[in-house]
Amino acid sequence: MDPKPLTTAEWAEVGMALKFLWLALGFALVAGPSLLTAHAIIPSIVDTKTVAAKWSKLRAPLYVVGIICVIGIFASFYMASENTDFLHRIYSRWWQ
Repeated sequence: MDPKPLTTAEWAEVGMALKFLWLALGFALVAGPSLLTAHAIIPSIVDTKTVAAKWSKLRAPLYVVGIICVIGIFASFYMASENTDFLHRIYSRWWQ
């Protein structure tokens, strides 16, 4: 199989797919520490009395940020998959 060179429109699709994949990575880099802090670190340091109990108020906003970022990850993956139609046009049969 010898695929044809990509056209300008197909390169634009590649660029958009890559942008959405980078956006998903950015969301993941925010979601992970946010959810980790809200779910594990803050309760642990409050229970050991390392910090005051008022720090527990930060958990709710961190959960909200984390959940929004997780939703953003799935949305970014969906949008990236919408911009990969050129793969089906170039490689119509994946197993050959």
